[in-house]
Amino acid sequence: MHCLTEALLAVAPEHEYLLILPADGADLVTPNGPRVTKIAPDLKYYSLREQVEIPRILRRHRADLLHSPHFNLPLICPCPCVATIHDVIYLACPEDLPSRVGRLYYRAMMHRAIRAAGAVITDSDFSRAEIRQFLKTDREIQVIHPAADAHFAPITDSGTLRAVKARYGITGEYVLYTGIFKPRKNHAGLLQAFQQLAERCQDANLVIAGPLNEGERDLRRLAEQLKISDRVVFTGFVNDSDLAALYSGARVYACPSLYEGFGFTILEAMACAVPVVCSAEASLPEIAGDAALYADARHPSQFGAALYRAFTDIELRRSMVIKGEANVQRFNWRSTALQTLEVYQRIIGTPHAGSSVSYSEHPALASSRDSGGVG
Repeated sequence: MHCLTEALLAVAPEHEYLLILPADGADLVTPNGPRVTKIAPDLKYYSLREQVEIPRILRRHRADLLHSPHFNLPLICPCPCVATIHDVIYLACPEDLPSRVGRLYYRAMMHRAIRAAGAVITDSDFSRAEIRQFLKTDREIQVIHPAADAHFAPITDSGTLRAVKARYGITGEYVLYTGIFKPRKNHAGLLQAFQQLAERCQDANLVIAGPLNEGERDLRRLAEQLKISDRVVFTGFVNDSDLAALYSGARVYACPSLYEGFGFTILEAMACAVPVVCSAEASLPEIAGDAALYADARHPSQFGAALYRAFTDIELRRSMVIKGEANVQRFNWRSTALQTLEVYQRIIGTPHAGSSVSYSEHPALASSRDSGGVG
């Protein structure tokens, strides 16, 4: 959420902001002016102490509005709240959270956020429909699309691209996928689809970037069974400074995911001028628009055929890059911030010049305060 925070600071610098950050996150947000206060309390997420200390912080700073970029609102809050519920993945995909107790807590806290928040924001029309379905609510939910981080842009310097490829052991042309390991991410389906491409393109490789933890062992075993292990690179965690170059060097970005509340990686790839092949599941068509090549990721032969087209068809690739660059323009953090400020204003009234606002990057909580204006 640091992109939203920094955009809020940019579009409404007349307010005073209090940023409640994670204990190790004091540098997550770069202050944009003298009217920003950052605190990073040593609080464990979802703890009883968090429930006690956050309201104390809000009272001490006379907060007029709390914006939580999460559903975990304080049980007793001294000011109006806005909650962002990004998705209901743990309800729609229970295998992502095997603990039944964890899912019950997740559902209970979401229900409470729906009831207690003065306004609820979510990232996509798809997520709004899912929230209403799984939480059985008909309350108003504001869709405000986020965007890709501004540092995602085409890297064209050949030396930089060569250095990043060498750092991760990548050779030749490659299809890229980035993401953590979860069943809904469909890494196995991607490997099976890539096998279809590999049989037709001898120079094609697959790069899977991101921390896979225990899933990497199973995926490596599957790659061996498919006889493509020598053409698949598992990078593990990739630093942000390398990620734009990794996108830019790819011939195709593949997103075989079966459930996403938004789909940031699609926009990141398009911002780096890379053709995108993705599934038509969940929010992905809403975010990718007409700029992606869609295929059924549940059927490796179909997804593999789409990868082949995007990998080899020069005219199609050129068209996809142009459409992708245009699609990215639909999403920008300035617009996100302005829409978010409008939500604040509905909750506590129109701000006056010089009013103070606080906002937080704490993964569980974000607060805004004002002595008469908006947060």
